[in-house]
Amino acid sequence: MLIPFSKYHGTGNDFIMIDNRGPDLRLSQGRVAKLCDRRFGIGADGLILLEMKERTVHMVYFNADGLKGSLCGNGARCFVRFAGSLDVLSDSGEFLTSDGPHSYTMQNELVCLRMNDVAGIESIGNDIFLDTGSPHYIRIVNQLDGSDVVKEGRAIRYNDRFSQNGTNVNFVEMVNGLMCIRTYERGVEDETLSCGTGATASAIALHHIGLTADTDVQVKVLGGDLKVTFSPDGNGHYSDVRLIGPAEKVYDGTIELRP
Repeated sequence: MLIPFSKYHGTGNDFIMIDNRGPDLRLSQGRVAKLCDRRFGIGADGLILLEMKERTVHMVYFNADGLKGSLCGNGARCFVRFAGSLDVLSDSGEFLTSDGPHSYTMQNELVCLRMNDVAGIESIGNDIFLDTGSPHYIRIVNQLDGSDVVKEGRAIRYNDRFSQNGTNVNFVEMVNGLMCIRTYERGVEDETLSCGTGATASAIALHHIGLTADTDVQVKVLGGDLKVTFSPDGNGHYSDVRLIGPAEKVYDGTIELRP
């Protein structure tokens, strides 16, 4: 069976996009993992299905390991572009993901995604843990370029607390007022070039502990630039949270799914 797909990326975080509004395509964990494999498949950090249920647009996200994932911020921004190219979404609107509805606007090359409110920020020693649709562990470092993101990130992701459900791990350094981030992602089990929910979590975490007073935060990831904005209430609750950045098509293609 030949399956058409599109490849998109958001600041280097790349995704396979499949329109699943026709005959219901059911993909096993192994199939998704193989499609995301960079040597034996298309290659991506995740796979996203566009589905329509009762006139509501749904984004169904799978991690590169083939398991269904929680919210992916960059993936959601790419999903907006993909659905827009199919005339399923307009320049502004709303769609549904694993953590509920998300509104968005498309602004030329940028996609602005409304995130859910954030609360329940936890300090773990000098580190911070919070959930921005996906769980994120934040560690502030002095030499980001010298950090062993994979080794240190994996040790945290698989420690006694997080081993069962996992967590993403972000290493953050402030450089001349610019927030620089590198991320180890669960489900990929490696460093990725960008993580949208991680950029959001890191910006909120550093504001929460007073390392930045900005509520309009410029973020530098390995794959490019993002922006995070939010409104704090002074009591650890953050509303009107938005993730803003580019989302670009790489190419369209077809792949044969063999039994």
